[in-house]
Amino acid sequence: MKKKYRHASKVRKKFTFMIVPNSTGKIRQFTISYRTLASLLSGSIATVLVLGFFSSQFFYSSQNLNSVSKELAALKDENISQKNQITYFLSKSQEVEDRIERLSELERKVLEVVNIGGGSEEEVSSLVSRSDYRDFSIWDMDQVDIDYIDSIISGQSEDIESLISGIENQLETLEAIPNLRPAKGRISSPFGERISPVTRRTEFHRGIDIANSTNTDIIASAAGVVTFSGYNGSYGNMVLISHGNGYSTIYAHNHENKVEVGDRVQKGELVAKMGSTGRSTGPHVHFEIRKGGEPIDPKSMLEN
Repeated sequence: MKKKYRHASKVRKKFTFMIVPNSTGKIRQFTISYRTLASLLSGSIATVLVLGFFSSQFFYSSQNLNSVSKELAALKDENISQKNQITYFLSKSQEVEDRIERLSELERKVLEVVNIGGGSEEEVSSLVSRSDYRDFSIWDMDQVDIDYIDSIISGQSEDIESLISGIENQLETLEAIPNLRPAKGRISSPFGERISPVTRRTEFHRGIDIANSTNTDIIASAAGVVTFSGYNGSYGNMVLISHGNGYSTIYAHNHENKVEVGDRVQKGELVAKMGSTGRSTGPHVHFEIRKGGEPIDPKSMLEN
């Protein structure tokens, strides 16, 4: 009896499902065992859990990907910013280097003009120190460092511009000092008291005579402006140049004047050809230097 009862209970562990349509159609039914239903439910639950797990993993992965993308974008922007800063700094550094080089060239030119050049680089003191920005590494700098270096460069740039301006003014002054010999040849008559080669009497010679052949080049002893060019009595063909700072020079007895009134001439520029016009006994240039209108001995000014 017990075996039959157990068998009957096992048979009853089934579920019958009926489908009843709204119309008068045929009623459908099907039977499913408990074990099959349990398997289906278990499979469904497992599927839902698996889908939930992968969905959560996908969500977190998406979040991480977005976060990494934002970090990469931030790093890219930072890299571009640093690159621009380095480029700007290098540009500023090169600008100062160019100004320092220009300053060095001016310094050498000044030393040559005043005839104190020829020393080694160690003997010539540098006008601007480069050490203020040479010890910095651009790869180790942040924005604060760059701002600090930029302030140093800006300060040095102003100093350099001031020095360059001062040296250029000094060079202009030096170029206007009449210390260049106006012509090649021998000094046939010095400055001061002499016996006139024409009258044979004692007279005061207001300049020096440099003798050479006709048409020898006569050059400006200094930079200046031509204030007279023409024939002037006993001086013959004469050129008068005003140099500023009270200096003026005269070039007389010329065969031909090569400049006109108002011309601005540079030191060493051709102004006339040597001749023997006016009161003269042979081809030469009578050269005078005047300071404040008074003649001074050219030999005290000439470098050669």
